[in-house]
Amino acid sequence: MSLKIALKNYFILFLPAITIMLFMPATSFSADIGNCLLCHKYPGISRVDEEGKLKLFYVNEDIFNNSVHAKVKCDGCHTDIKEIPHKHAIKVDCLVECHIIEPASKKKFSHKDVQTFINKSVHGVIDNKGKEKKFKEDFPTCKSCHDNPLYRPISFFKRVRPGISEQSLGRCRVCHKSEDFIYRSYNHVTTRLHPLNIAGVCAKCHNDLALVTRHGLSTKAVYSYGETFHGKAASFLDERIPNCLDCHVSKGESVHQMLTHKDPNASTSEQNKGKICTTIDCHPSASPKLAKYGVHSEFNLTQSPAQYFFTVFFIVLTGGTLLPLMVIIFLDIVRRFFPNASIGGRK
Repeated sequence: MSLKIALKNYFILFLPAITIMLFMPATSFSADIGNCLLCHKYPGISRVDEEGKLKLFYVNEDIFNNSVHAKVKCDGCHTDIKEIPHKHAIKVDCLVECHIIEPASKKKFSHKDVQTFINKSVHGVIDNKGKEKKFKEDFPTCKSCHDNPLYRPISFFKRVRPGISEQSLGRCRVCHKSEDFIYRSYNHVTTRLHPLNIAGVCAKCHNDLALVTRHGLSTKAVYSYGETFHGKAASFLDERIPNCLDCHVSKGESVHQMLTHKDPNASTSEQNKGKICTTIDCHPSASPKLAKYGVHSEFNLTQSPAQYFFTVFFIVLTGGTLLPLMVIIFLDIVRRFFPNASIGGRK
């Protein structure tokens, strides 16, 4: 067989495979360059660990390929995996150097700065005196909040229109020509959760009665937010409503830099509370006194006596009006069914 015929047959044989590789989405093979999905694509793949707990190792390829980590290679996070089949993988460290080259420094990106913010925040395990806080196992880690939920891209101003900001994408297109790259990069850096979802993330800890009691926190922080106008509107999926982060993090700061209300630099401190409600996204023409409204008012006698007595008054008024009316209606119904009935045998 001549060399020309051999090359022709070789090209015809491998043309379908080459075509598939060229036109299939990049995320389908770029992240799984080690062919990890050869095993992890099966929903039932799991093992029972030394403590008797079932560990599921299934990876949903479709969900992963549409997540913010779609471009990350498997060994980019699982750095201890060097062979296949591999031994039990160690816990992923979110602070390792990432796959992305940061344009300004030309170095690999890392989330270490995020940990610095957390250490200085109310969620850090070290207090201001450099001592380890009690019950350090209660404090959140990266995966406590970032469990890869359904993030959605937003426009930069909630009042305009929730969803993808076409104006922002237009700016991206000035330099970047790949639509796939533009959308993925945009989704990565502008994603957010709905206010109701964010409250749900915070509720993982703040609705844990034992946890909040150990730390002397309010047991009804999430519930009281849900009882306010903001919480009610969030339950109807209003995108414009402020969430926990909008109030508990100073504008322009990292969302991980949440400080206790006793800290003078905190957005919720007495001297800064007035600035929360008067931002351009909320109530720019309102008085700073608006922030004195108790967003987390629990309507008890100690925290808010005025609201407490007001609530009790209307409960008594409502009960005192409706209960006698219900008794009268009930007796009227009885009389209609038993017109000749009498008490004590009298006719």
